[in-house]
Amino acid sequence: MNKTCFLFLLICYTFANEIYYDRRYDYYDVDYFVQNPRLLKKYLNCFLDQGPCTPVGKVFKSVLPEIVKTACSKCSPSQKRFAGRSFEAFRRYLPEKYEELKQKLDPKNSYYATFESVVSIS
Repeated sequence: MNKTCFLFLLICYTFANEIYYDRRYDYYDVDYFVQNPRLLKKYLNCFLDQGPCTPVGKVFKSVLPEIVKTACSKCSPSQKRFAGRSFEAFRRYLPEKYEELKQKLDPKNSYYATFESVVSIS
């Protein structure tokens, strides 16, 4: 019985860790990011293949299409908050590039409205 219980807990732990995207960036300073237009532009250029990517930028860029398509379904609460605040800052400070990113991530405009409503609550 003890081995069965341990195995069950191990399986639950494994699945629980796979529910969300990589949590190592959950504590990234979103306020610093959204209040820095130069940094916002640098990341947008990375996401749009118009400039180099930092290691963190590469991670974010790799999951952005899935995040939009699934309305951030595997995002932790802090990741949803980060996505919402980031995309709002992109829209506010760099509207042309923001529109390019929307078009790149959702060319048929099928998913973006749902994604935006989910992360705007966060």
